[in-house]
Amino acid sequence: MSNARLLEGKAAVITGAAAGIGAATAARFASDGARLVLTDVDGEGLAATAQRLREAGADVVDVVGDVADEAHCEEAVARCVEAYGVIDVLVANAGVVVPGSILDLSVEEWDRIHAIDARGMFLSCRAAIARMKDRGGSIVCLSSISGLAGQERQAAYGPAKFVASGLAKHLAVEWAHAGIRVNAVAPGTIATESVLRLSKEYTEGLRAQHPLGRLGEPAEVAAAIAFLASDEASFITGVVLPVDGGYLAR
Repeated sequence: MSNARLLEGKAAVITGAAAGIGAATAARFASDGARLVLTDVDGEGLAATAQRLREAGADVVDVVGDVADEAHCEEAVARCVEAYGVIDVLVANAGVVVPGSILDLSVEEWDRIHAIDARGMFLSCRAAIARMKDRGGSIVCLSSISGLAGQERQAAYGPAKFVASGLAKHLAVEWAHAGIRVNAVAPGTIATESVLRLSKEYTEGLRAQHPLGRLGEPAEVAAAIAFLASDEASFITGVVLPVDGGYLAR
């Protein structure tokens, strides 16, 4: 499957594409033949990601903005339709992680995490579905192992990712009649830039909880996203797929 062009000609919007899983997904989609609209609040990082892909021959539009902003989500989808005539795929990836117990986290941190990870996913999905409802499409939401099971120090992030898991299931049922498939991936601890900035003690503890004995790589999550987004997964909807090195199988 690694040599297949799973997404040949598909027009896709990927949020949170400046780094981490989003950037890896953009690279995977480009290698699989997709035409891309990439968004992120980090304009410099987004421009760098887009430029690398253009140099490799990909068709890329980059749109700077915050997924918590309704107008930005609408703009990203509109730019995809303007550039390519359609939107076939949305990868609602943008998110932030702020570890902490309920006694450590402030109300402001709760609001920030949920504005991006929950509200932003809702707004991104709504904007995409409005354009997909007459012709079908595929949406992949980024959940987490924290969106399927309880963990320590995830009192704000975990509930936000439960929103991602739930949104995927509810939208899958609500929009199946329109040919829109909605799935989610639930990564374990992935060696992204943001995770690697956390304390070594914290990340080593997480590593030990994954039966495969290591952190995942962004490209491994991107491979699962590409499959779910593609026509190879045409009879799969409403699934929350763990990509977690066995974490949830314990």
